[in-house]
Amino acid sequence: MFKKILIGTHGYFGEELLKSAEMIIGKIENVSVFSLAPTMSFEEYKKSVEDNLIQTNKYLCLVDLFGGTPCSTFLSLSRDYDLCVLTGLNLPLVIEAISMLENLNSEDLVDHLLEVYKESGKNATKILSEGR
Repeated sequence: MFKKILIGTHGYFGEELLKSAEMIIGKIENVSVFSLAPTMSFEEYKKSVEDNLIQTNKYLCLVDLFGGTPCSTFLSLSRDYDLCVLTGLNLPLVIEAISMLENLNSEDLVDHLLEVYKESGKNATKILSEGR
C-alpha cells in the first residue's frame, strides 16, 4: 500500500488544491506538496522532493502536467524510490486519492483513480441539456 501522497505542481497550484480539498473533506494527513517556484532549477526542485523520501516507503505521486518539471522530477526519482506517478492532477482526484489511501492496495487504488479521471471530465452542459 502507498504510505503517502506526494503532489508536484508548477507554482503553488498544489498547495491551493490541497486547501480546497480540506474545505471539502476536513484535515488532511499523509500528503506533501512540492511547489516548483519560478526561480527553482530542476536540481533544486529534485533535491526538495528527494529530501523528503524514505527508501522503504511506497508513494503515490500526483503531478499537474505530463512532461513538465514536476513530472520529470518524480519520474527521475522513481529509479531509486518506489513511486507511482499520475499526471493530470485535479480536485476530484486529490479528494478520492486521500479518501481511499488506506482502504485500497496500491494497484487497486491506481485503477480506481483512473476511473475517477474519466468521471471527473464530464460535460455538465451536455448532461443538463439531455435532461439527466
